[in-house]
Amino acid sequence: MDPRTKIALGIMAIAAVLSTRDPVILIAECVIAFIAIPLSGSGRKWLSSARSFLSILILVFIIGFIFFDLPTALLLIIRLFTILTVSFIFFFATGPHEIGNALHQMGMPYEISFILTTSMRYVPMIGWKVRQIMDAQQARGIDLRLRKKNISNLMALMMPLLVQSFILADELALAMESRGFGSKRRSTRKTYRFTMKDIGVMAISLGLLMALIWWERR
Repeated sequence: MDPRTKIALGIMAIAAVLSTRDPVILIAECVIAFIAIPLSGSGRKWLSSARSFLSILILVFIIGFIFFDLPTALLLIIRLFTILTVSFIFFFATGPHEIGNALHQMGMPYEISFILTTSMRYVPMIGWKVRQIMDAQQARGIDLRLRKKNISNLMALMMPLLVQSFILADELALAMESRGFGSKRRSTRKTYRFTMKDIGVMAISLGLLMALIWWERR
């Protein structure tokens, strides 16, 4: 499908989750999102990201249980789990370059779309470098585990990470300059066009979203 169709589907799916008030419908949306994980082929990567999901869900559950009650806390984590899962499937199915090109074709300035796509590409790379630095420092006997006594050792992580970030930024700036980033005669490698399939999928999804909103208001 056209990347713009995927963006629209992702936005409508999140809007559907946020607008749902009925617990039964919310649970059904959560089940559908969970079933969509293996169907999209992102099962292994989703499992590797489930640890970060779990910590966020536990924190939200504790806050909801303290300030509200148990049913509200459960609904909060179900809603958050569904939103995180939908977002994960969207970013798995749509590459950063597709998102950037689609946003640029929709009228967004290229500089802004480039910043968005670059951040999506470099955030996983920074995480990979953090793991490399931690493994290297721990091999030297520096304990970087999250403990109170290890606060003084965090500089052994932050300083190499800061240096690596400056190196990445310098390499990116040189690559952009060598490719004429500021040129006004920029062209795209691929021009996206809506097909009848894209229009049909978006029309059906929009109709389902409107029906859900009408049902919830009723």
